[in-house]
Amino acid sequence: MIGFYIKKAFFDGWDNLIGLIILNLGFVISLGIAYAVFLSFQVHAVIGVVLLILYLWGLNIFIGGVSFYVKEFVFYQRPGAREFIDCLKSAWKPAVMHTIIMFILLVMIFFVIPFYASFEGLIGAVVIALLFWVSLFTAMGLMYYFPLIAQLEKNPKKAVKKSFLLVFDNIGFSFFLLLYTILNSIISILTAFLIPGFSSVLMSHQGAVKLLMFKYDYLEETPDANRKKIPWTALLFDEKEKVGHRSIRGMIFPWKE
Repeated sequence: MIGFYIKKAFFDGWDNLIGLIILNLGFVISLGIAYAVFLSFQVHAVIGVVLLILYLWGLNIFIGGVSFYVKEFVFYQRPGAREFIDCLKSAWKPAVMHTIIMFILLVMIFFVIPFYASFEGLIGAVVIALLFWVSLFTAMGLMYYFPLIAQLEKNPKKAVKKSFLLVFDNIGFSFFLLLYTILNSIISILTAFLIPGFSSVLMSHQGAVKLLMFKYDYLEETPDANRKKIPWTALLFDEKEKVGHRSIRGMIFPWKE
């Protein structure tokens, strides 16, 4: 399944490259705003915290809107500008929950963990290890949050619960998806966040949830099936046909296909 996931994520991005670059420009602008918020802490800490919370909420509305929008790419649709506005309107409510979790995660990473890192002895090491794994699994759960809202569960609280259920039920794939996300983010730095960019990362999360749902549809239809032996070849047959028998080699040398 991972091999096809990588192929689908790549060609979904290739087929919608211009649209993704335009969306990535919004994230580039958000980085400039983030720097301005950081500078506000030098004026007053309280002002900085308030602006940070407002910034995170606005950023998460944009993240949610982009995630909902690129979900259409994953389902082979071509939405327009009006659909993007609708996606932003739909994102404000689930963005609240995402903002809260992201804020807690950032506090743990940049304040709580460094605080306990200054402790000597076993207690400090145990707390750091615990917070590290909590932060890691929280980050993995956030990858599934907006895709679940878009594809399955409209209730933010239930979406959070199902996000972590997806993580623990697909622990190997979740670690892979996190590494895939980090790799794409690093590559994006080299291209000024335009290619593949954060919009492509969000699209890859939507694609991950779409493929995982085939597994759960199958288990719902065949409750006695072996959960460790999912027939991915059969389940993904239609998806493979939609993606087509394309290759990177064929993109560069189409006459050799």
